Amino acid sequence: MAKRKPTTDAEFARQNEQATRAAREADRIEPRAVAVGYDRDQALILVHLRSGVAFGFPPERLPGLENATPEQLANARISPSGDGLRWDELDVHASLSGLVLDALRLREWAPRIMGRIRSEAKAKAARENGLKGGRPRSRGKRSTTPKGVSDK
Repeated sequence: MAKRKPTTDAEFARQNEQATRAAREADRIEPRAVAVGYDRDQALILVHLRSGVAFGFPPERLPGLENATPEQLANARISPSGDGLRWDELDVHASLSGLVLDALRLREWAPRIMGRIRSEAKAKAARENGLKGGRPRSRGKRSTTPKGVSDK
């Protein structure tokens, strides 16, 4: 097994800053729970998000909760980052992003309004470009290297 080089302080600081920026961005755009509970009258698990939005889902939608008692369902906990839910007694863990995607069926209808990621036309164009040697090089791209300085 190859020996791994120790990380320098500068490299560690760079990686830490990069991870901190990524975590802040995820925290800004992804759903984060501030409260979770079980509503017996509606038979729904209710999740309140930091954004002020709340949503509910029937326990049967999450594997492992379908046969849980109301008391067990009420024992939901929020992960420290707010991006997940867990029921320790039932050994059930769920991603909040996944729950929202599933609850709103975003994978099914969002591409209609946001533009398809995959389409037959895009696949055909990609195949044709591949046969020609791939995407053509950009013609008008200017070098950002100052005159007289090599960029190699």
